[in-house]
Amino acid sequence: MKHTLRRLTALALALCLLGGCAGEVPETDAQPTRTTQPENSRTESAERIKDFGLAYVPEYGFNPYDCVCLTNRPVISLAYEGLFVLNNQFEPEPVLCDTVSVSDDEKTYTVTLCQDARFSDGSAVTAQDVVASLQAATDSDYYGSRFYQIYELEAADTRTVILRLYTPYENLPLLLDVPIVKEGTTGDAVPVGSGPYTIRLEDSGGTLVRNNGWWQDAAPAVDKPTIGLTAAETPTQVRDSFEFGDTALVCADLNAPAAVGYRCDYELWNCSTTVMQYIGFNIGSGLFVNQSFRAAVTHMLDRDTIVARIYNGFADAACLPCSPRSNLYDSELASQYGYDEAAFRQAMKDAGIAKGSTGTILVNSADASRVEMAHFIADAMAEYGLKLEVRAVDADTYAYQLNRGGFDMFIGEVRLSGNFDLSEFFKPYGQVSYGGIQDAATYEMCKYMLENSGNAYDLHQSVMDKGYLCPVLFKSYAVMATRGVIGDLQPAVDNVFHLHSGRTLADASVLPTEAETEQTEAATGQTTEEP
Repeated sequence: MKHTLRRLTALALALCLLGGCAGEVPETDAQPTRTTQPENSRTESAERIKDFGLAYVPEYGFNPYDCVCLTNRPVISLAYEGLFVLNNQFEPEPVLCDTVSVSDDEKTYTVTLCQDARFSDGSAVTAQDVVASLQAATDSDYYGSRFYQIYELEAADTRTVILRLYTPYENLPLLLDVPIVKEGTTGDAVPVGSGPYTIRLEDSGGTLVRNNGWWQDAAPAVDKPTIGLTAAETPTQVRDSFEFGDTALVCADLNAPAAVGYRCDYELWNCSTTVMQYIGFNIGSGLFVNQSFRAAVTHMLDRDTIVARIYNGFADAACLPCSPRSNLYDSELASQYGYDEAAFRQAMKDAGIAKGSTGTILVNSADASRVEMAHFIADAMAEYGLKLEVRAVDADTYAYQLNRGGFDMFIGEVRLSGNFDLSEFFKPYGQVSYGGIQDAATYEMCKYMLENSGNAYDLHQSVMDKGYLCPVLFKSYAVMATRGVIGDLQPAVDNVFHLHSGRTLADASVLPTEAETEQTEAATGQTTEEP
């Protein structure tokens, strides 16, 4: 069965830029706090937790392709599995994938499924299920932007999936951490999954029921017969259900526009994300039209102070447009773009930027952390004699001004894919190509990086030297659990209950046999010339 993918715009990228990607119900902004409860209060709370419980927001549901609510994602990670999972270092680990191979031109990937993989209803996970799931993901806002280079999916047989791409990709598994569900259920409110739990909804709430026939040998990160699900409508209710012991774990973006403070005692884990906050420029007019001066802005940024003071440590400072936790991030290169007051002053002098020069910083007023960052940057610029006015506007005005170039500088946020593809910044009609940074040569460099990750160095260096983007940080989420209710938790990207099986991508990677190569060439119409 072949399935040609419909091309979508990269809406998922723009969602974070314009309004945040936590998916929480807006309420009030608050800085995260962490205090210790009195001993008697902790004891009473522990007594109330007879079973491990989780909160969820009913409005967003549990369909893994539609749900953009961070509160619900831990439930989803217990009910569904992907071909791969991305660990906290952005390394793909095989789950439903048994083996993966790639053609010599890196445009055709062949994935075979684990023979024992089963859905919760006992049926085998098949290639047809994978094709249906990846198509549903492609048509979704949450995952769709990452698959723009895949033009066809084929279930070659019950265990073999073939993915065909327009552009060579070295690391396609980085994008294949998408939940796989049973064909015919992709649009259901609760699709059939292959995870260690199944979701059962009731009028009064819901329950996760342990799947005793789970196909994997190891016990899941949390192993209870049932996990109670507590419905909550607002971030405050999610927090209260945790603090009063109705639930035992919560995943939250403590720097989201709707964030509320947590005041109890808990165990804490940081969960990496691909959400980048950065400075963008109007390169066609205004204060930052000079390339060398624009590129030097990176040197006036005290990123470590921003992370500590504004984000309370729930972020990783980044001098390159890639998470520092990824192996694509070159620390030596990054050091060339770090905090350096003398370098910024020299750039001002060389560019002829006079003290007293003025400009504007555009920021979405709904995000208190980004507004605070904008003021921090304005204050820092003032130390150099530059006067930047912070214009904090509502989301609609923010989007309008971005599109018309009504800014000198703006504070942006975007959720990148796991391979940190920057194409949408530079490709024709890119969804986050603001300020005139669309550039054919840089877009080609993006494609070269996808083909060979070693080219990330050249791409990142070019982007920084041209001053197209000035990365500030990559956000991290907080996973908080009542003390003693869970053991060694290893939160992964978009998978709170990640359990490392011991397998790595190298264990699943195979070189195609001669017969497989001939089969792939016949299917794609490609031939390989002898040297």
